[in-house]
Amino acid sequence: MDSIIGLGKILWTLFQVIVLFNILIVVHELGHYWAAKWRGLKVEKFQIWFGKPIWKKKIKDVQWGLGWIPMGGFVALPQMAPMEMLEGKNEEKESLLPITPKDKIIVAFAGPLFSFGLAFAFALLVWGFGKPVREQLQSTVVGSVVPGMPAELAGVRPGDQILEIDGVKVLSFAGMVDSVLERIIYSEGEEIVLLIKRQGINEPVEIRCGFDKEERPAHQRQDFRRIGVTPISEAIVDMTISNSPADRAGLKSGDKILQANGQELFGRETLSFMIQKMGDDIKSIELLVLRGSEKIKVLIVPEFPTQPEGKPAMLGLQWQLPPMTIEIPGPNPFTQIWNGATAIYRTLSALMPWHDADVSVSQMSSAVGIGRYYYETLSDPVYGWRFAFVLSVLINVNLGMLNLLPLPVLDGGHITMALYEWIFKSPLNIKLMEMLQFGCALLLISFMIYVTWFDIGDLSSESEDSEPIVFSP
Repeated sequence: MDSIIGLGKILWTLFQVIVLFNILIVVHELGHYWAAKWRGLKVEKFQIWFGKPIWKKKIKDVQWGLGWIPMGGFVALPQMAPMEMLEGKNEEKESLLPITPKDKIIVAFAGPLFSFGLAFAFALLVWGFGKPVREQLQSTVVGSVVPGMPAELAGVRPGDQILEIDGVKVLSFAGMVDSVLERIIYSEGEEIVLLIKRQGINEPVEIRCGFDKEERPAHQRQDFRRIGVTPISEAIVDMTISNSPADRAGLKSGDKILQANGQELFGRETLSFMIQKMGDDIKSIELLVLRGSEKIKVLIVPEFPTQPEGKPAMLGLQWQLPPMTIEIPGPNPFTQIWNGATAIYRTLSALMPWHDADVSVSQMSSAVGIGRYYYETLSDPVYGWRFAFVLSVLINVNLGMLNLLPLPVLDGGHITMALYEWIFKSPLNIKLMEMLQFGCALLLISFMIYVTWFDIGDLSSESEDSEPIVFSP
């Protein structure tokens, strides 16, 4: 029975993902459709997804359909620039009356405009229902420092509050705009400058450090820049693994570990890092534990689990999840749109060859990746839909902005060609236009295949079941 209920929950979540994802596409294409009807253009097809239709129906001279390639959608408008590679061949285009560049611009711009409108609608929902936030991520205080990483080598300590990175004020540990992780990822050059506030020191301290990147095979997504810091997090025990050192030491659910060997814990990861530094020379650790209103000391010796092989020494603790709160009202809708646009602009700028931010095309997502993000957010039984609203704002802003890029197969390309026609009183040479569209369509399809490959790789790696940790009695 439990397995049936579990399968039902998965299928229901997948259904919600499909509905949300397709709403984004339908609304964008409806912008083109209604604008075309308003300006008197002929509408030949309205199709969700590309490729040969697996379902189609003709209603009032318009063929409505669903393609088999989940890569967006299109409204076939024969009086616009030809798009035969993506929309299929049109036999009627020669007999149709030409339209003005103004009409072309209006119809092309309507799609992104509707995407921005949908983003604003989702932003209103976030504003009204609230935005889920992890309390730990709203601070810029360093919880733990990874041993051997650039931050530790540069002298960053747990408890340091990061005020600025490369001269830019940071407002949170994680987030789209002006966060610690965002500024590290988009940093340039070989050195990252941190301005920190440290306990016991009145004046801010400037620390210069390098960055590190995990070496990954060519078929995997390349890593972002990192310096080896984690956010603050309370070390509250959720449960202990049977027969583990923590279990034998008598640690209980709800215990809060305040110190380890006299060192205040700003982040739970610090315990793992202390054990990591020991190597094979395992020593006991004295913990100061808050249990209810009582403080007790616990002496504990890390051990290597018997299964799976190769696991490092550990205490055998599982932590309570960091607390989640609802920010009500959520951020101002205009602020949400602006932050989303800023994040996308920074990403696109970082991809340019004159920038040195180590952001690559492989780190972008296809429909598979977007679907995965939706699935992960909607799987949360408490905050799922609130997370989905937040994600939908960003995706719709992304869809609107990317479609405005001046590439012939995108809305921005139609606008660019219409402006050319308006200025020079003549459309672009049809052969040249077809060559540009073919090249850009090929580039777009290649890009989607490329990022989809990495998205599928992420799914396969995450689906691997991790072997449970076992300690011998």
